[in-house]
Amino acid sequence: MIETEELLNIKEASNWATEYLGKTVTTSNISYLIQYGRIKKIGINGTTQILKQELINYYNSYKEHRELFWKD
Repeated sequence: MIETEELLNIKEASNWATEYLGKTVTTSNISYLIQYGRIKKIGINGTTQILKQELINYYNSYKEHRELFWKD
């Protein structure tokens, strides 16, 4: 079973990503990632939640991709 401290709702994910990246990440940005399957949605008791680790993985891979693109 998934531990609850690993789960973030959309607002918490937005706040966390803003701090992690050092730039504004809105709830709409997080919703977009969920809607287009970039990160997996976990619905518990009618709320949308995501795994914090999945968000970390997404932003790390995105950052690495942009660095490679920039270097080319």
